[in-house]
Amino acid sequence: MVNSDASCIGIIAAEVNSIEQRQIMQGIIEEAQQSGLKTVVFSNIYNPYEYDFALDLENRIYELMFSQQLCGLILIAESFINDILREKVREMLSRRQDIPIVIIGIYVPSLDFPNVTFINADDFSDIADITEHLVSVHGFTKIDILTGMRGNDASEQRVCGYRSVLEHHGIAYSEARVHYGSFWMDSGEALAKRYISGELELPEAILCANDYMAYGLLDTFLSGGIRVPEDVTVTGYEFIHERIFHSPVLTTYQRGRRELGAAGVRILCAAVHGDPKPEFHPPAGKIVTGYSCSCGVEPNQLHAELENLRTKQTYEKWNVLGTLEQELTLCGTLDELIEVLGSHQYWVRYVQNMFLCLCENWYDTKAETPSETISCRSIMPWHKDKPPVSCDHFDFTALYQNSPPLAVHYYLPLFFESHFFGYFVLEYHQPDTYDDIFRNWMKSISIGLTFLCMKNDIRYLLQCQNLAEQTDSLTGLYNRRGFESALSARMTGGDAAVYAIALKICTLKSEVLPESQAKNTLLLQKVAEIFRICGFQDCICGRTSTQTFICAGLPYDSIEDCARAGEKILAVMLHNTEICNTVGMESVLIKPALLPAGRSAADCVNDLQSMLEMQTAALAEHKRQPHAEMLYAVRNRIYHMELSNSDAICKQYSFSAGYFRQVYKEAFGISFHQDVIQARVYQAIFLLQTTVRSIASIAEACGYDDCNYFMRQFRNFTGLTPAQYRKQS
Repeated sequence: MVNSDASCIGIIAAEVNSIEQRQIMQGIIEEAQQSGLKTVVFSNIYNPYEYDFALDLENRIYELMFSQQLCGLILIAESFINDILREKVREMLSRRQDIPIVIIGIYVPSLDFPNVTFINADDFSDIADITEHLVSVHGFTKIDILTGMRGNDASEQRVCGYRSVLEHHGIAYSEARVHYGSFWMDSGEALAKRYISGELELPEAILCANDYMAYGLLDTFLSGGIRVPEDVTVTGYEFIHERIFHSPVLTTYQRGRRELGAAGVRILCAAVHGDPKPEFHPPAGKIVTGYSCSCGVEPNQLHAELENLRTKQTYEKWNVLGTLEQELTLCGTLDELIEVLGSHQYWVRYVQNMFLCLCENWYDTKAETPSETISCRSIMPWHKDKPPVSCDHFDFTALYQNSPPLAVHYYLPLFFESHFFGYFVLEYHQPDTYDDIFRNWMKSISIGLTFLCMKNDIRYLLQCQNLAEQTDSLTGLYNRRGFESALSARMTGGDAAVYAIALKICTLKSEVLPESQAKNTLLLQKVAEIFRICGFQDCICGRTSTQTFICAGLPYDSIEDCARAGEKILAVMLHNTEICNTVGMESVLIKPALLPAGRSAADCVNDLQSMLEMQTAALAEHKRQPHAEMLYAVRNRIYHMELSNSDAICKQYSFSAGYFRQVYKEAFGISFHQDVIQARVYQAIFLLQTTVRSIASIAEACGYDDCNYFMRQFRNFTGLTPAQYRKQS
């Protein structure tokens, strides 16, 4: 059964920008949009003919096929040109037998899983059409064929199509007229030289089983004095849109790839919905005439090819001669890098949006595995004020929250040598694909990110060299090793549980640290200072990861007291840092806990960090709810003491007062009015904790004219009077 929550189809391809895959993708996208399906495409960038282990990380992109949001997969099999990568993809597909898969390409026994359907164009019929054109239109009887490798299924099918037409017209088939090559230009060049030298008799026509071999033949004939089509007619196959670069313009054949892609989606949709499989007939192609036969070029066709070529050359010129790579290497922060990319966004043809999706630990050059949580930011200048989308790397729908529901997203790998950064995602609203030159863009981004990592490492080493094995020199607290050692000593032999508070700044890795090491350092040091302000200097306090702090051994008798201490920490953070104006108060996650006696210190740390990870995931999900961005911004203004009345908010967003109160309470579990009071109480807690001001003075500072009213509200929220709270602290 297909997961009922799955809403996307995944397209698996290699170097999907190549002309063959581009035509298939147009059909896939058109049909998917008509069927109401989201389309996500996974493709590598380089796809070398011989597997290059230095580029192995680019094939991590195919792990995205394991997302449970996919209701089906389409594999463009012919794009995988080396055996090692084919085997990697085959092994991955073998683990996705829970959803239907359509494979576009020749039948491969090792991929014939129960959930797989194969479809392909008909090489036999296509080559038969070309041969029929040569015989019926031109009256040729002496026709040679140059095909691919001997024994290759596609090569032999093309020969069979050629042979069938000859025999249908009573023309003798001869093995001597069949020449095997490599599907590349060199085999066309080699065959042309045999004709030029007189080793082979020049026929009336030569049918090449792909365009590349035809180009090699034409180029060598041109330099060798053989006139085409006066002396011999030459035809190609597959129409790869490069015939303008060769003389004469090649007569070739456009396969029905667009229709093939559309058929793949129809078959997949039927399987997803449990409907009968639609009947499939290999789509027919068409002859595209040129000057390599006497038919000549169709003017509108030639105009379209030239127009496409001129457009392509414009984008190539920008990418090759521009200074993007140099500008990216000069960036000192992630914000600067995104701004530079945004200023060059017009270099990518017809794209509607682009996202930089980085793993949380992308900057950590020592990380053994990339984080599964990614932070995605649009690089488009008009989206610069939109907050990052934090989500699991398998969560494709997260990027659709600000996109048309039927947009297509291309996921491409960002990596440098052995370091995986994440993904670059292109969004198209129409059936389209990026160009070959986009590979330069991807390379420039990877180099820019690598330079940022190097600068980050250097700054970090300069600012916080760790001189002690158990101390975090940046904050003066224990590091994880030291914390576990101290906690273990506290808990060993004891029969009493230990109260603790864990704190995480959940956007620290993906946003603050890479953007500004100085700001990050200050924030981390502030947290350590706040622990001391709150009276925890005699407890076991440590920074157990980049984002996480834990304070254990708190002098409390109940989890309620422990939770109250967490509120105290948050209150001081809100007024002693720029949290509200930077990452937002919601990014500070606090978890009070009781560490059971007998449990190891390492397990306790793991438990607390797991709880915080669950809160992080819940926060990411909550931020995708309607109005979330606006509501979080409003709440941060409340706690920054900038807002106490909802009238302006309702007017700004055209909400009725009742509707605003409803959505606010649904979002935060507290009414707007009560949250305003709580914000004032938090400010009072901060002043009680950090100053010696009188209760009356604090009440006035928090916006109260009546000190007694202030004390009643404070007690309602904390269970203590201000004086009792100060004494307890």
